Amino acid sequence: MNYNTDNVTTKKIIPPNVKYAVRWSDYEKVNPYVITSKVPSRPGIFELFYELENSELQRFYMERVWYGGLRAEIRRSTEPDAVPDPARREVLLNKTCYYRYTIIETMNDMLDLIYHYSCVYLPEREPPAHSGRYEKIFVVEDPEKY
Repeated sequence: MNYNTDNVTTKKIIPPNVKYAVRWSDYEKVNPYVITSKVPSRPGIFELFYELENSELQRFYMERVWYGGLRAEIRRSTEPDAVPDPARREVLLNKTCYYRYTIIETMNDMLDLIYHYSCVYLPEREPPAHSGRYEKIFVVEDPEKY
């Protein structure tokens, strides 16, 4: 794996807006040994999913990571004994879970992306603040279209 290009989110600034190309890792089944060996200790965003009866994946958690890196935080967030939220702990204990991540090198870019995903996934809630650098934030998850 090339940690300089694989699974790294990039952006194009088109004043006054920005367009992010999010390159997610493949979905991986939660396994602490695989996480330790495959996930980089870099900043970024990760998502957790559980498998539904029809084999589709349902997102149940997303987090940005700065200090400690993706490897440590995905490990901690998928260890049921380390998770304080009872609902998330229950999912981790009783469902087949998966994760994916993208490397994002700056905190401001992470703020913009968490803002975007909060607006998309939780439109009924007030989103967290974005970086304030751009009027509009566009996100493309298919880098071939970027």
